[in-house]
Amino acid sequence: MPPDTASLETLTSTATRAPQRLVRIDVYERIRGEILSCALRPGTQLQEKDLAEKYGVSKSPVRDALLRLQEQHLIEVLPRKGYRVTPISMGEIGEMYEMRSILECACVRRLIDHAGDAELAALEGVAAAPQDSGVAPWIQYNRNFHLALARASGNSRLTRATIEVIEQFDRLIYMNMSNVLREAGNLQQFVDEHTAIVAAIRRRDKRAAVALTRAHVESSRELLLEQIGELAVVP
Repeated sequence: MPPDTASLETLTSTATRAPQRLVRIDVYERIRGEILSCALRPGTQLQEKDLAEKYGVSKSPVRDALLRLQEQHLIEVLPRKGYRVTPISMGEIGEMYEMRSILECACVRRLIDHAGDAELAALEGVAAAPQDSGVAPWIQYNRNFHLALARASGNSRLTRATIEVIEQFDRLIYMNMSNVLREAGNLQQFVDEHTAIVAAIRRRDKRAAVALTRAHVESSRELLLEQIGELAVVP
């Protein structure tokens, strides 16, 4: 029996919505990726029309993407002027590090209580230094380690909140940490601190693991502040 008209309309509507949804997701992820990698630097002004032309789409998915990014504090709406990539102030940097310390220490406490031996063993592999000495692989290495701690916590809400904060740091790292990551001593410091955190976690030594995590976040903050230049921070 051939499908009735209502069924055909439903199938057509569903088939139409799927590509539209994929376009919206793709545009959102592309703009977000350019913001986090600093291809779009803090303070850059954006127009829906220009972005639509750049990505070869209509303004509707661009507008949706920008509104989502506004919710994540990556985009600001400028009345009658368009949009702007959210600048990063010194005050915000301090708040980000404070939040990161709170969340990552909470992740470490929880994963020690709930993660199995196999999950803890996997962290050792993530903490191992990358083979490539380039800046990009080291940025990814550091990011992967902290994401692994968040995901091993076993608390989905805590994981999401921590990952969001960690991803916000990508902008700071791309702008200011390139010189740090070119120095062998700094690279080894990252590895040593990661390895020490994992060793404490493997011993199920919660006090030591939390203290090492907090100290690691603080050492990262100090290295970053040494490198910050005028382009990274808009007063």
